[in-house]
Amino acid sequence: ARHEAALLAQPDLAPNHVPLFGTQANSGPAGHAMQWMALQDEATAEAWLTGLTAAVLAVETSDDANLSAALGGLMAAAADVPPVEAVTAERLLNWTAEDPADWLMRMDNGTNLTDEIEGLMGRVSALPGLHPTRAAEVGPAVGMTSGALGPVLGLQSVDFRELILSCLPSEDRDAPWDSDGPVLITLVIDGEPAAWDVETSDEVNAIITEHVTALEEDLVDQDGDVVRTFSFAQFTEGANASLGAEIGILTSSAFVLLCIILWFNFRSVRDTAYVMVLAVLAIGATYGLSGWLQFAGVEMTFNAAMNSIPVLLLAIGVDYGLHVVARIREEYRDGAPPDAETVRDLDLELRRRAVRHGAIMTSVALAIAIFTDVIGFLSFRLSSLVFLQVFGTVIAIGLLMIYLLSISALPALMLTLPPKRMPLEKAVKTEPGRWSKSLARLSDDPLKVAGIAVLLLLPMGIGFMQLEVAFDEREQLNPEVPVVADFILLSDEFAQSPAPIYVVVEGSVFSDQGKAAWDAALGVVEATDGTSSISGLWSTLDAQRARDPVLDGLLNDVDADVDGAWDALSTWALTNSSGREVTSATLAASGVQTVISFQAETAAWDEVVAFAENTAEALDEAEDGLEGQQELALAGRSLVNAQTTADVASASILSTGIVAGVILVMLVGIHTTRQRNFVRGLSRGVVSWVPLMMVVAWVYGIMGFTGYDINPQTVTIGALALGLGVDYAVHISIRMEEEAEHDPFATEQVWVERSIATTGRAMFGAALTTAGG
Repeated sequence: ARHEAALLAQPDLAPNHVPLFGTQANSGPAGHAMQWMALQDEATAEAWLTGLTAAVLAVETSDDANLSAALGGLMAAAADVPPVEAVTAERLLNWTAEDPADWLMRMDNGTNLTDEIEGLMGRVSALPGLHPTRAAEVGPAVGMTSGALGPVLGLQSVDFRELILSCLPSEDRDAPWDSDGPVLITLVIDGEPAAWDVETSDEVNAIITEHVTALEEDLVDQDGDVVRTFSFAQFTEGANASLGAEIGILTSSAFVLLCIILWFNFRSVRDTAYVMVLAVLAIGATYGLSGWLQFAGVEMTFNAAMNSIPVLLLAIGVDYGLHVVARIREEYRDGAPPDAETVRDLDLELRRRAVRHGAIMTSVALAIAIFTDVIGFLSFRLSSLVFLQVFGTVIAIGLLMIYLLSISALPALMLTLPPKRMPLEKAVKTEPGRWSKSLARLSDDPLKVAGIAVLLLLPMGIGFMQLEVAFDEREQLNPEVPVVADFILLSDEFAQSPAPIYVVVEGSVFSDQGKAAWDAALGVVEATDGTSSISGLWSTLDAQRARDPVLDGLLNDVDADVDGAWDALSTWALTNSSGREVTSATLAASGVQTVISFQAETAAWDEVVAFAENTAEALDEAEDGLEGQQELALAGRSLVNAQTTADVASASILSTGIVAGVILVMLVGIHTTRQRNFVRGLSRGVVSWVPLMMVVAWVYGIMGFTGYDINPQTVTIGALALGLGVDYAVHISIRMEEEAEHDPFATEQVWVERSIATTGRAMFGAALTTAGG
């Protein structure tokens, strides 16, 4: 009770309470128990019920001589009827729970005061008939008594026990009073910037987090660390802070690992530094240009799915840099005079020619690869998922920046500063080794290659069949962040979505058709298994009428079908300050849309999908039976996640298919242009493309075997595999053409050996760095 009172009494939050729970902004076990004890408990009500019953009997049996005294006694007894009051901090602090073991048993019996109050109200309404000559004198006492009993009778239908159970873990519902917690106390506050007199949601989150954190500290000081607070403002702040820290940790770790791998390839600190510094500069340029695009109106908002972008750009930057450096070192070795022993022994003009020729030759392959990559990743703009559009655009920008720096700044740096005194034979290894020769021999037997490919793909087909599409929000979160752990606790312990699910009723709300539509929607929600904490406009109005005589009169007129009653109720709900305060949480300002909010067991995504499909179907059937233009729809955070899952499934197919198609067209076009023959260009393009599709099959197959799902973080994996793989396909195919031009009379096996021994080695190092990142 003290904790509920503290939450309600928080002065900075009080002005923005939203009465989502009927007429209350709060929901907690102590408040519900207090209301039950005051309004439904037979033992608590015995004193005033006995006195009121005796007073009614006295009026019924009185004669003219003592009627006045009897009526005075009736009015005094009516004054003892407990008023229907909201749960306030003051009431909670003054409430005495007595011995819960006694009254919890009475609550479990499910009894209330309906029969007693209805009986008394019937007898009271008959009193004027018993004293017809003094009916005017009897009337005020009857009105006062009925006015006191009516609100109490109206609240007998409220299931306070069920409300208390909604604050306890789901697993304790069979034996709730033996629960060891945790216990959930909820307060709903307005999160709109206008309510807090600020401009952005981030400012609102910061304000709410500050106030709620201060409240938590106060409660912890009183009771120790058994008290925790959770709000979506805290969740957003905490998750974003974790996201920023995670990007830093991932990028730093990748930087160190890539430096180590790259040094083992180069055996040179300065060459490693050239490549790594330029990769970092490319990342900075990518983020800067993305910021300018955002400023220009292009949606470029980053989210958790973007965590991999800096690491990916680092790895690709190292990949490109490694190719350039390796090719330049190869030119050093090929052009070195016989007496040169180290790279530093080469004169400046020879190094300039080697750097120029190596950069030009590498830039051809890189240009083809980058052009294909950029087109492929920009095709993500066709996706319906915003984060995929942003992801593809940022990666395309990053690739372009990395390419420009790799073919310009990197060669310039290698010429500007003196090279390391490295032996030429160690600068780069170009002699075909055992593996190069074995692979070259294998390439002479296409049937064997095809057979091996089929054998490798068969198990991947089995893995692909086990691949699932899933979006479990908890899997995207870091449980080590306290507020995220609290979010997971809400999902696990209470088996309900922390945010409500809504049925949206569209149409004229204040009309017979609108009321019928609301009743139909309520019937669907109540008939759906696993729903709880149901609240909506008409249940809120029914609860409030007990406290507001004006509203009670308006609703009575509607029930009696009085002309103009609907218009009068609409005016009160939409324009009256008191009415708007009651209805703002469930009624749109236009008066043509209202919602029914409820909780449901939707922690796992497959449960959400099944729930959404079944409920939507039931709502469609209910809508078909309505008159007028009323529409019923389902909405809510959990359903958005489910829709995201469906979009992820389609995006995975769409992104991979689009990128595969774009790459095939680009490869065919590039090879056709280089060969000046469409048939040869088509054959080379397809031959370069087929291994990439095999890699995609391998990636998805391994994901299926290892249990990784397709989700917003892995949805781009197929397209990424193609985008990175096309670089390798272009590099090796261009190098084979160069070898053929350099030594046209050699055999194909020799061309393959040399290509694998040079570009193949560089590709292996690049693959290690990319995988390491």
